[in-house]
Amino acid sequence: MNTPMLDTDTYRDYCVLLVEDDEIMRLSLEDRLRLENIPVRSVSDTHSAKSALEIGNIDLVVSDIKLPDGTGIELFSDMTQRFPGIPVILMTAYGDISDAVSLVKAGALDYLTKPFDINEFISKVEHHLSCIADTRLKFPSSSPEDYFKPGSGHLGKSSAMRKIERLVARLSDSDSSVLLTGESGVGKEVVATLIHNNSLRSQGPMVKVNCAALAPNLIESELFGHEKGAFTGASKQRIGRFEQAQKGTIFLDEIAEVSPEIQVKLLRVLQEREIERVGGMEPIPLDVRVIAATQVVLEKSIEKGAFRTDLFWRLNVIHVDIPPLRDRCEDITYLARIFVNEQASKSGKSIKGLSRDAESLLQTMSFPGNVRELKNIIERAVTLSDGPWITAVDLQTLDNNYIDQPATTLRQSLAETERKAINKALAGSNGKIAQAADALGISRKNLWEKMKRYRIDK
Repeated sequence: MNTPMLDTDTYRDYCVLLVEDDEIMRLSLEDRLRLENIPVRSVSDTHSAKSALEIGNIDLVVSDIKLPDGTGIELFSDMTQRFPGIPVILMTAYGDISDAVSLVKAGALDYLTKPFDINEFISKVEHHLSCIADTRLKFPSSSPEDYFKPGSGHLGKSSAMRKIERLVARLSDSDSSVLLTGESGVGKEVVATLIHNNSLRSQGPMVKVNCAALAPNLIESELFGHEKGAFTGASKQRIGRFEQAQKGTIFLDEIAEVSPEIQVKLLRVLQEREIERVGGMEPIPLDVRVIAATQVVLEKSIEKGAFRTDLFWRLNVIHVDIPPLRDRCEDITYLARIFVNEQASKSGKSIKGLSRDAESLLQTMSFPGNVRELKNIIERAVTLSDGPWITAVDLQTLDNNYIDQPATTLRQSLAETERKAINKALAGSNGKIAQAADALGISRKNLWEKMKRYRIDK
């Protein structure tokens, strides 16, 4: 097998999930993967494998076919529905090769027949990690919403954001319209740019339009252009945003803000794939992909008669909903660390990173402004910090708008209270799990699970 080798530092961006019930084999394979600097999580059954996949940050699964609570076949079938895009290597006894071959035909990546040489195992894993690296999504590096490190390969560590990455990868050879939804600041523009950069149109232009920022009396001219003399002040011909996006992508942000009259014209553009400039007589063919975004629930706008149902369905061919940051707490520390490094580099400060108490404090915040707000918080903390680490004190010097924000739902309020109680119990017990669990009135296992959910270190 001709394996394009990855640099050992690159392995740190990947994680292999090893599913093997034989403890000796599992530990042997796990140790060898770590020896090769390949991050690995290992489990012994399908239930634990599904839990690990739910947590996220899995790039490759290596699974035995026969497991104590099911089979690798059932695990693979479940993954194709719930975790599409994660490649699978199967390990099988000689007598079950036919099952493995059938699964490979169904979409599994590869298989190994037991007993196998451990070097062959490592060779296959390295080969397929290299292939993943070759096809990993291209991330933008200059977007104002660029909240990940270029080349890191992740929108976040949460399973929700990794699912979005996999969906974007599946759209690479598609030209369908996409509707992005989510609160302000979650990164809709980032995802739109990601879709464009990984599409067949990546060599073409990406034109971004904030529909809410365009004056109502000028939006038609902005979108579709106008001919000289079309109206008072039209002293020369203007090429509109749709024409500017020929052979590329147009991103219509805040699509819910356009008037009913413009909605009718947008519907015609999507149906006919052509436009007419204001004052023009000839239709102009279009070769443009449309990505729209909104923080408004369009279904409610439709009920109120503010948004056309037919336009909604034209835009909503592929729907990507980006969850708020408060619902993917594992991304908070991940993104905050990236922002600290980026801002320290820009400002020329020698800041090592976030202290543990700073990371714990960030976990208690609700971030109504989402990722954009987190980035602003970190930028200000780095600017004002005098030490080598960003501490909770640095964060607490911020405006009260940032700290202890009121939760907007009961679920958020309970989560914030729970995080604070856990942090307080751990501080009171000097990080001793058993003592903290007793103080909280829960089991150690339950405390570990909650700490994992809120990304709380001892």
